[in-house]
Amino acid sequence: MDKQSNPVQVVKVSDSDHRKINYDGFGDPTVFGDGATQEVRNRLAQQALETLNYFSSSFEENPNVAGVAKVTLREEALAKTHRPMRLFSRQTCPIFGTLDFGEVLVSVTDTGLRKLRQRLHEGNSKQVIANISAVEKIEPFSEEDRLNILTHDQISKLSQEGGRVKLKIFDHQNKNKNDQLRKALEDFAVKQKIELKELRYGSNRELISATSISPSAAKKLAKFIGLRNVSPIPRFKASDIDLQASPVGHADELLFPPPNLGEDYPIVGMIDSGICPNSSLITPWIVSRESYVPPGFEDHTHGTMVAGLIINSQSLNHLDARFPSTQAKVVDVNVFPNGGTTSEDDLIAIIEEVVPKYPEVKVWNLSLGSSDSAHNTDFSDFAHFLDEMHDEHGCLFVVAAGNQTNVQHWPTNNCDPLTNRVSSPGDSIRALTVGSIAHKTSPLALGDTEGLSPFSRIGPGPSCIPKPEITHYGGNATATGSFAQIGVLSLGPNDTLCENIGTSFAAPIASSIAGHLHHFLSDGGTTYVPSERIKALMIHSALLGSQGVSTETLNYFGFGKPGDVIDHLYCDPNCMTMVFETDIKHGGFEFERFPFPIPDCLNTSEGKYKGEILMTLVYSPETDKNYASEYCRTNVEVGMGSYKPNENGKRAFSSKVPAAPKNASDMFEKARVENGFKWSPVKAYHKISSRGIDVGDWRLRLGVLRRAEMEMPDKPQRAILVLSLRGLDPTQPVYNETIQKINQMGWVTYDIDQHVRVRS
Repeated sequence: MDKQSNPVQVVKVSDSDHRKINYDGFGDPTVFGDGATQEVRNRLAQQALETLNYFSSSFEENPNVAGVAKVTLREEALAKTHRPMRLFSRQTCPIFGTLDFGEVLVSVTDTGLRKLRQRLHEGNSKQVIANISAVEKIEPFSEEDRLNILTHDQISKLSQEGGRVKLKIFDHQNKNKNDQLRKALEDFAVKQKIELKELRYGSNRELISATSISPSAAKKLAKFIGLRNVSPIPRFKASDIDLQASPVGHADELLFPPPNLGEDYPIVGMIDSGICPNSSLITPWIVSRESYVPPGFEDHTHGTMVAGLIINSQSLNHLDARFPSTQAKVVDVNVFPNGGTTSEDDLIAIIEEVVPKYPEVKVWNLSLGSSDSAHNTDFSDFAHFLDEMHDEHGCLFVVAAGNQTNVQHWPTNNCDPLTNRVSSPGDSIRALTVGSIAHKTSPLALGDTEGLSPFSRIGPGPSCIPKPEITHYGGNATATGSFAQIGVLSLGPNDTLCENIGTSFAAPIASSIAGHLHHFLSDGGTTYVPSERIKALMIHSALLGSQGVSTETLNYFGFGKPGDVIDHLYCDPNCMTMVFETDIKHGGFEFERFPFPIPDCLNTSEGKYKGEILMTLVYSPETDKNYASEYCRTNVEVGMGSYKPNENGKRAFSSKVPAAPKNASDMFEKARVENGFKWSPVKAYHKISSRGIDVGDWRLRLGVLRRAEMEMPDKPQRAILVLSLRGLDPTQPVYNETIQKINQMGWVTYDIDQHVRVRS
């Protein structure tokens, strides 16, 4: 049977799918270790006094400017239910952010610290005692914290050589404190003859550019208590590997045909180094051009190759069926000069200007990056900006994971992961980040066919967020950087056919698929399609086509390589894929479907499920950039299983489909974040059983929770779940039998291609 006879089913959600949960309560607060003994109280009170002494001169000079202390929690006390909010409250030193796992930032004043010491000595409520026992250490946020690895001399030298320093001021989540802090910084800058200029990254108002910093001013700036971070303003370039593209021939219309007359194509935006104006083959595919590079300073090689892969990657690469058959037109935005870079603030200003100008473009390709790895816990300012642009304009940014340009660190999966982690803005939680795999190899190549490209940057992203989510073909290389006949082919300037390597060339292939999916699902843009649906379908396609996701492969390959568009929208006969798109209410509500339609062919004679279950969950959580390691403020989890008696004899839900690569078994919050995808905006689950799972009637459940300090949002959390039931035998009629079960149960579903059928 033709695969296109089996479209993915979209399940219509109703109000009856949402139900209120009755909690039994959390019981008494947990007391850790020895509890709030006198020794513990004295030790923490002494640390609070030392923090007060540290800030005493600052408080004396600027009594209205709050300082910041760093509170380290015990490792076993990281869960939200243990957050010491009674100890660190508005009456003492309120919590307003986080750093690394278990490092809480609190706003401190002279009065607040004195009241905190009093509460440490005298607080006797159960909650305060538990809070005291959860705290490991209290210390001031210091000069070393805000400078990270910079030195005073580096700050001054950068400024004196014409560079700019980026200052990030604290947001105490209190208007009066923030106003006083900003005024104090302005007064300080005038006194030290430092020039300040506000950086506008969307709605972010905590970023400031500083120039003209003398050596003596740099030392004083590093001590200013209102600064969270001092760093250079990053510069970005088209993220190839500083290797020259190799011309291998001349292209013609047989290799790169023009658009079919009258056919409606998707449009993908690309922010790159521009498309060569003399490339006659590519010109008919260009919808519009924007250039932010002065005439005479262009180098269109990289941008032209990226565009060629968006338009027709399969045709350019010998009609290799492993490349998608998708085609798309492009909006060409040139931002990178010949041999140069573009500063982060200039790049952000361009994106903020150009994206609203083309509202019909819902997929933007960013084959660019910085030379630095993503932070362990802090998401970059560029990532924060892209997340905000995604929400404001409903578009999906497809971002290259970045390349390790130092061949000494190739292959990247064999070297220090901190050195090779994805680069900004690939750490954006809303973006789809693409790593590179090799489609060819040679005797001297460092990568195997279908293996990780030796240069591809790897995950995880900050706070253990899975990055990259997917991979596609970006070529292979030898230890010397040679890539002859093992690179990716695309158009170069003046209609040449060129070969090159880089995650730069994997990303546009994924962008073409994403643009094609959105175009068809939205019926050419006439129907609203959330970008999360596109992202979920692509990740799920990769999951279905993978050989399994493990802890060893996740950080390198993500969830795998997505198939062609047909594979996203249609099912093999032995598989049924369903899409659930629902708003999950906060405040103790769950989404539930029971009983779940299981085809008879996947049940044994004993009633056990024998087959595969694969689930991909994608959602855009509430975010707060003040909370570095806790940037994602809402968490959605999905369970597929049934109610069973627990160890206490109470009836409790038990999910039988674990997270991929593995479920978390450790009781501590840090391990759950690292291994169980808790708080991750992308989650995958996979269970394969050849013996059979004894469940009976299956239930599907989704629930949402929020961080400790977070007020209840005024809107529910939207989530997209893609779920597949797949037989172990390709001849099993899973699709047809599941359709029959769906109809018997009265479920309302519709074909995902209800607007238009994709043509082979």
